[in-house]
Amino acid sequence: MFERYTEPARRVIFYSRYMAHQAGSPLIETEHLLLGLLRADMVLAQRFLGSPWAAEEIWREVERRKPVRPTAPVAVDLPLSTEGKRTLLLAAEEADRLSSKKIRTGHLLLGLLRNEECLAATLLHGHGLHLDSTREELTRSPHDDAKIENFVRERTPLPQEMVELQTRIRSIASRMEQAIANHDFAEARSCSNEERMERDKLRSLYEKHGMSGWIFE
Repeated sequence: MFERYTEPARRVIFYSRYMAHQAGSPLIETEHLLLGLLRADMVLAQRFLGSPWAAEEIWREVERRKPVRPTAPVAVDLPLSTEGKRTLLLAAEEADRLSSKKIRTGHLLLGLLRNEECLAATLLHGHGLHLDSTREELTRSPHDDAKIENFVRERTPLPQEMVELQTRIRSIASRMEQAIANHDFAEARSCSNEERMERDKLRSLYEKHGMSGWIFE
């Protein structure tokens, strides 16, 4: 299903699954795809929502509309909702429309906007994004989802236990990236489950210490 996806676009799916888990959802909904998109491609978040950290505000908006439920067991494989599947089909159509052999993060953004009745589209509309103008901009200046920028914001030093967890998560994420690049999606999913358990611990530590920013770890 994801053979046409660029590596950043594939990461969107893995991050979306993680965000659905954090929300306690039994399905990967469109709002989780949006959160995964903004987490996976912070350059796109900066370009279209004005901040590389936009996922944090979107998460708060989702929480206000859909209170977070207890998280599902890690072993549970979360499927895409009907609207989530429709969004991916629309993204593929947008890639075809723009004569792209690959499905990129910009196409996923257009897929969310085309799915006009979904929560993700509503959230994007609230931030001033609309299908026609976004499509026009991407036609004029295609988004390079391979572009990487190091966004840094100042914060107080983290406790040692959090630093150690971050190191473990980076190691797992590196293995997952390699598995995705090799199209070994079974291994990538295994790494994703392992990473998710460590991220759950890290989020708990963030909350214990009254800190924000867990989405971007």
